[in-house]
Amino acid sequence: MPVARGLFALRYVATSVTGESPRVVVSADPDCAAHVRLVFGPGATEGLLRRPGDLCVISAERDATLLLTTLGEGADRPEAVTLQIDRLDGEGAAPTKSAPALAAPQPISPPSISAASIAPIARAEADSRLIPLRIAGHVERRGDLFAGPGEWLGDPNGSFRIEGFSVQWPRRPAEVDISYGCALLGLGRMPDGVVGEFVGTRMQARAINGVAFRLIGEQADGFALIVEAVFSDGTRFGPALAPVDLRGPTGREFLVALRLQLSEVGAKPQRPPASPHIAAAPPQETARRKPARIFRAPRSVASA
Repeated sequence: MPVARGLFALRYVATSVTGESPRVVVSADPDCAAHVRLVFGPGATEGLLRRPGDLCVISAERDATLLLTTLGEGADRPEAVTLQIDRLDGEGAAPTKSAPALAAPQPISPPSISAASIAPIARAEADSRLIPLRIAGHVERRGDLFAGPGEWLGDPNGSFRIEGFSVQWPRRPAEVDISYGCALLGLGRMPDGVVGEFVGTRMQARAINGVAFRLIGEQADGFALIVEAVFSDGTRFGPALAPVDLRGPTGREFLVALRLQLSEVGAKPQRPPASPHIAAAPPQETARRKPARIFRAPRSVASA
């Protein structure tokens, strides 16, 4: 689980296992352990969350990775343990909010990409400077992969699902960020993340059936984010200017390919006409605030 530089609380929220609760072992990745401190409650076993209500305070001097392992009867189930992480320091501290489910639309024919809808994007690209954006993702049967600017994460002609991803923007200006999120089949819309944060799952056989992207921050108007996505039924969206909220015709199709391109522009480009499946995200505060993230702990490779 990636964590940014700062102070966080990792909480054991719930378990779906009846009887004795699975335990969660929490440790820092050895490559960054020197920059991470984990503080557990009085009387708690160091490095262990035993039951719902337990928590661990994380102090990270720089971006780092935590390793989470579930142990015990039923710990190998995908929804055995629910954990929640809240930022405690500065403007990042925010109350937990439940994310709305991503509703499936009525089945309709996939929209066509017309010359009129592509023209504003072409104009933005002509009057822009491309930025080296990268996507890191976990793809079914292929593991962790990376895609550079204009490259596909996954295969547009394939059938392997993308299970999770993060967006990486080296030397990102402080006044702009990318907010992105996904919906998981059977679980609904998950809380959004920002650049550097992982959304979705790894090694849990969970499918992403919706993705959303938008630029946020005081300087967001000076950038253009172009998104393309392909779903398992062959439905292809884009190129489309963010903000976008994309899903398949029935809401059950899963994501197989994703491509992003970020440009710095002199003026805010005109967005292409909205299509039935490309809905602008509702206006939200552009403060650099990181909402609480809720996720499922990875399956254990061992049992107690």
